[in-house]
Amino acid sequence: MSQTNDEVEKENGGRFGQGFPPESIAIVGISRNGRSKVPGYDGLRLFQGLRDYGYAGRLYPVNPKADEILGEKAYASVVDIPERLDLAIVTVPAPAVPRVIDDCAAAGVRYVHVCSSGFGETGLAEGLRLEEELREKALKGGVRIIGPNCMGFNVPSKRITTFPDIGVLPEGGVGLISQSGGHARLFMMNAASMGLGLSAAISYGNGLMLDAVDFIEYLAEDDRTQVICVYLEGIRDGRRLAETVRRIVPKKPVIIWKGGLTDAGSRAAASHTGSMAGSEAIWRAFYRQTGAVRVDTLEEMAEAAMAFQMLRPLPGARAAVMTMGGGSTVQSGDLCGRANLAVPRFSPETQKEIPKFVSSVNQGLSNPMDVPGVLMDPIAFTRLLRVVAQDPNIDVLLVGLPVEAALGGFGQTTQALVDFNRESPHGKQVAAAITDNWGPHEIEKQCREAREMGVPLFPTFTGACLALNRVAGYYRFLGRRDIRA
Repeated sequence: MSQTNDEVEKENGGRFGQGFPPESIAIVGISRNGRSKVPGYDGLRLFQGLRDYGYAGRLYPVNPKADEILGEKAYASVVDIPERLDLAIVTVPAPAVPRVIDDCAAAGVRYVHVCSSGFGETGLAEGLRLEEELREKALKGGVRIIGPNCMGFNVPSKRITTFPDIGVLPEGGVGLISQSGGHARLFMMNAASMGLGLSAAISYGNGLMLDAVDFIEYLAEDDRTQVICVYLEGIRDGRRLAETVRRIVPKKPVIIWKGGLTDAGSRAAASHTGSMAGSEAIWRAFYRQTGAVRVDTLEEMAEAAMAFQMLRPLPGARAAVMTMGGGSTVQSGDLCGRANLAVPRFSPETQKEIPKFVSSVNQGLSNPMDVPGVLMDPIAFTRLLRVVAQDPNIDVLLVGLPVEAALGGFGQTTQALVDFNRESPHGKQVAAAITDNWGPHEIEKQCREAREMGVPLFPTFTGACLALNRVAGYYRFLGRRDIRA
């Protein structure tokens, strides 16, 4: 039976957010020599990572056999630390975690981030027993557990990270919640190259007490967060998730990748975080009813987030496509169709205007357009953009460029796109995509430079089509009469 919101908040010790981002952190299980008893996690490395990242809060190493670690006074237990902690990070082996929870409860610690694995995700009786013991001790002691089996946080504005190998990230408006620490890490490693800055990233693993809904609610109230991205494997209370997302969607886009919708994926989710995945049909209904934006890969999540960050609201999903080469034109039409991005005929007025300044020799003037000569002539290109923007059948413009153009740095072509989006004739916008990035081409630098100039440039044409359709679908959902603020 599903719990009410009040019951969930009572069980979790109140809504997540008070005392976060933390101003005081203890790391329990930090070794003196860097050797960890927990595979994949190293308390000393986390401690050093927080210092290197520039964390300005109070940081306490906990090790009963050390007096000092990396020049900082070490404490035998969190109970000995002379202040109430916002967060304790636990990297001891699973059987020792319940005792640490007791100490944290006695010390009044707000949140305990349990890195350690070996709990419910194992599917073994001992792991399940340990997990239930953690829950009971945390409830009794008023402690809120994040995890277990999770990698934790990255909050660039506060220089907080438990992902010490990815460097300092740019601040921005994208909030990430991920049940998988690995997916969170990959998203953050590629965020800057996609033109994305982060408000916060939260990895929560098994979600024993605090799960995706708690963190979604936190990001919904966070002024820095403009777009919420979520990777889910399972959820404890589907009704609460649906109600929460439906309430938030009119204010902020919520992009959700639900993993484990196939038989193989579901089995993997059960062994990864102990999650029951749910059926494809149930999740299709969830997306339809809540307005959450569905994506199916990490790349699609990043591309959708970039589109929401760089584009204003789209009135619809009807695109004018301009590219180079007859084959690319056919391909782009097919890719748009598969992504449900409409490529309508131009209006009679547009069809009459374009031939006045665009030659039909070796070029195709219907939508999608094959106009290599125009794309290499910034004056003609600017005029074409303006003419097409007047067409009542068109909501957005999409320019497909070959990889050679990207490697050449775009030059005047990029400036024409920048000027068009800045002036926004008739409220229309233009995005760009690489049409044939096939082979060992490295175009990250060129894509990043274009985005810094204000042009949403997608590394693949398929990704652009999917992202534009998702943005349009989100705003179409908001326009429905049954939406409630």
